[in-house]
Amino acid sequence: MLKEVGGKRSIDLLLTTHNPALLDVMGTEIVPFVTVSHRDVETGVSELTLLEELETLPKLLALGTIGKLSSQGKIEDALREGSHA
Repeated sequence: MLKEVGGKRSIDLLLTTHNPALLDVMGTEIVPFVTVSHRDVETGVSELTLLEELETLPKLLALGTIGKLSSQGKIEDALREGSHA
C-alpha cells in the first residue's frame, strides 16, 4: 500500500519500525531499501548500515525472515561482528 501511494503521488516515503511483523510483510524485496541504525561497540557512535551490505546476509536470510532475524538480534549480532562492507 505504501509503495502504491508513493508511486501515485510521485514521492519517496521514509518509514521507521521496530515491528517484526511489518518487516516480514514487506518481504525480501525491501532489502535494498533497509537501513539499520546501530551503535559501534567500541566508540559508541551511532551508525547507519544498509542491510544489503552485510556480508553474511545470504546466510542470515536462510535462517528466517527479516522480522524474525531482527527480533532475535541476529542482524545486530552480524553488525557487531563487523560483517559489513
